[in-house]
Amino acid sequence: MRFFRDLTLLVLALGGAIGFSQVPRFVQEYEQRLGGALQEARRQLGRFDALAQGEGLPLEALGRRLERSADPAVAGMGRVVAEQAGRVESLTRQAEALGGASRFLKPLVLLRHHDTELLAATWAKYEYTLTLDVGFAALGALVGLLLNALLWARPGRRAAQPLARS
Repeated sequence: MRFFRDLTLLVLALGGAIGFSQVPRFVQEYEQRLGGALQEARRQLGRFDALAQGEGLPLEALGRRLERSADPAVAGMGRVVAEQAGRVESLTRQAEALGGASRFLKPLVLLRHHDTELLAATWAKYEYTLTLDVGFAALGALVGLLLNALLWARPGRRAAQPLARS
């Protein structure tokens, strides 16, 4: 029984260390995708903004004007302008939140503030490596140790009482 207990300890601690070491790299890859998506969204919004300025209107006014059009294609363009402005705002908030977070909080920030499509695309292209991040490896090893302790804990078992010596 001790052999299995030691084996699970080793597997869970090493697995946790290696698994958690992947987190900073995944976050970094997401941040790179986020930066690219934000840059492209701003570029596209800039085109709409240039059109609005050519008409002597703020961007929001151009979007509303287009949306009120009787032509469905033009009205659809108005919705695209509004959606693009919202996307730029959302991606900017995400980038600022991730940029302002410490390295250990970035994964939690990413869980709370992410673009679902960017996250899925990052995960689809992510490749595991054996790069070990010391801080996250230590955290992963600790989680592995805790999981091992929970796995082998016997419910209702009392702590061993020391034998009294006479």
